Amino acid sequence: MIIRRYIIKETFKTQLAILFILFMIFFSQKLIRILSSAVDGDVPSNLVMPLLLLGVSSMAQLILPLSLFLGILVAFGRFYTDSEMVAMYACGVKKRIIYQAILFLSIITCSFTIANLVWYSPWSSVQEEQLVENAKLNPSLAGLLAGQFQKTQKGDSVIYIGKVENNQIKQIFIAQTNPGTAARPSVILSNQGKVLHDAQGNQIIVLDNANRYEGSAQLKDFRISHFNNYQAIIKPKTLTSTDAQANDKVDQMSFSELRQVNTPKAKAEYYWRVSLILSVPLMAFLVIPLSSSNPRQGRLNRILPAILLYLVYFLLESSIKAHASKGRLDPTFWFNLVNGFYFMLAVLFNVWDSIPMRKIRYRLTPARTAS
Repeated sequence: MIIRRYIIKETFKTQLAILFILFMIFFSQKLIRILSSAVDGDVPSNLVMPLLLLGVSSMAQLILPLSLFLGILVAFGRFYTDSEMVAMYACGVKKRIIYQAILFLSIITCSFTIANLVWYSPWSSVQEEQLVENAKLNPSLAGLLAGQFQKTQKGDSVIYIGKVENNQIKQIFIAQTNPGTAARPSVILSNQGKVLHDAQGNQIIVLDNANRYEGSAQLKDFRISHFNNYQAIIKPKTLTSTDAQANDKVDQMSFSELRQVNTPKAKAEYYWRVSLILSVPLMAFLVIPLSSSNPRQGRLNRILPAILLYLVYFLLESSIKAHASKGRLDPTFWFNLVNGFYFMLAVLFNVWDSIPMRKIRYRLTPARTAS
């Protein structure tokens, strides 16, 4: 039907526009956080883009339901403001046509939400953690910032590199304190060097014309060594199974794994994902009656209550998840209570202007006596 296709087309275009705006907002926030970590030296600069791409899954969890909600609210608000919806009803268009169009859009959005929560989100969470952990275990030149003093992961050395160009490094300063060992503190200075890799994947740091000063002021015993070619080999480390189990998180588990793990955190994560999936059709059908407005009243009379209901829903869901993960609440009861309440609210709003409901309201309204 032409009207059905028109409603789907206009609402979907609005949803895509809102989705793009929301994505840019969340993407910018994520970019700022990652760049600040990269400036502090916590994240190598070569991992900025991979971490951003892997972080899309966490953004999609919230912006997919919100984009459909706002898309319906804005598109239908325009229909009412421009009297298009009044013309549709006057021409005999039934409400079921509108519900069918929204159901079609809900199925599309819900399909992407399910794919994200079932597959992409757990996988991206695992990949993101592995990238960060491997960068911490195997520090390279990508994690060293030019012109800054930085400590190693163990905290027993301080490294300064004046300039980094590809694999070439200049103005190198390395101070080794060697805490807890019999070796004396030492300082290594070199004007230039380079980084190589062998066939086994080991990282070889080669310093040209390096000077090593070993000793301390307390002992008053210094050893000064000069090297035409100073080499240091750094063997790559890998995450062991013990490390992976210790760092295991519920956001990295699939639905089946969450059902098997009988912990408060796993239950909260399971019902949180289920609620995200249910929120797509639930909030979509809830906003249909809320988007209706009188052209003389303006759009804010309907938009503000709708957005307020949406914010209250997700704030309640987030609060339940936070408390249920700590064992303070039963996630089964409270998640179902909130979803059930909003489902009844959606049904009530959608049948409020129906003919049977109008008859009930008329009977319950006290009879007005003529003056």
